[in-house]
Amino acid sequence: MQLSTHYPQKRAFVTGAASGFGLALCKALARDGWALGLADINDQGLADAASQIEALGGRPLSFILDVSDAEAFQRAAASFIEQAGGVDVVINNAGIGVGGLLEETSLDDWNATISINLMGVVHGCLAFVPPLKRAGSGHVINVASIAAVAAGPYMAAYNTAKAGVLGLSETLYSECKDAGVRVSVVMPSFFKTNIATTSRGNEAARLMTEVLIRRATYSADEVAAYTLAEAARGTLHIIYPRIAKRIWHWKRLLPGHYFRTMLKQARNTARFVERVKKDG
Repeated sequence: MQLSTHYPQKRAFVTGAASGFGLALCKALARDGWALGLADINDQGLADAASQIEALGGRPLSFILDVSDAEAFQRAAASFIEQAGGVDVVINNAGIGVGGLLEETSLDDWNATISINLMGVVHGCLAFVPPLKRAGSGHVINVASIAAVAAGPYMAAYNTAKAGVLGLSETLYSECKDAGVRVSVVMPSFFKTNIATTSRGNEAARLMTEVLIRRATYSADEVAAYTLAEAARGTLHIIYPRIAKRIWHWKRLLPGHYFRTMLKQARNTARFVERVKKDG
C-alpha cells in the first residue's frame, strides 16, 4: 500500500470504525499491518471489529467514543498517541443519516446531525491536528459526501453538515500544508453501507435512503480502496464513483441546468413521500 510508504510507522485513528465505510478503511489498513485506533459509540460492534482487524494482521486499540463529546475525543486522541507512540493518519468518518423537508426535520434531528456529522469532524481535527503539526508529518482524511455540493432535496440537515466538512477540510488544507500535514476530504455518492439503520427523520425519508443504497453498485470496500490510494497521492478532493464526479463538475459548469434538474427531483421525491404516507 502506497500510504504505508509515506508513513512506515503505520498508525491510524478512525472514527465510526465498527461498521460500514469506517470498518472497510480499517480492514484495508489492517492487511498492511497498521496499528489502528478503532473509535465508535457501538461497544459490541467495536469488539467485533477489533477481532476482524486482528485476524487481518492489524493491531487494534479500541475506544468507545461519542464524537460529539469534544473532551472525550481529546482523551481518546491522547491515549492513542501514547499507546501507539504517535499518529500518522486520522480518518474522521463517523456520521448518521437524516432526511425530510426543512420544516419536517426536528431541532433534535438537526442538533444530532450537526453535532455528529460536522462537530465530530471538528473535534477530531482539534484533537489531532496540533500533534500532527508538531510532528511535521501526517494526513487528515475527513469523510463528507457528494451531498456537500449536490444539495439534493429532502436532505437539508445532512447536506448542511457535509458542506461544513468540505469547507473545514479545504481551509485546513491551506493551514496545514506548510507544516507537513496533508488533508483530504472524501465525497462519495451512495454506496452499499448500513447508514440507513442510523438514519433520523421520518419513515419516508428513511425508506428513500434505503432505496438509494440498494440501487448502489459500489461497495464500501471499493470506496475505501480508492480513498486510500488517492490519499497516498495527496489528493484534496477524493470523489468517487463516476456519478459523483459528474455531479461535482455539472453543478460548477452548468448551475442553471443543474438546479432545474434538482427541482424535478424535489417534485419526484415529494410524490414518493406522499405515496409512503398514504400507504402507511
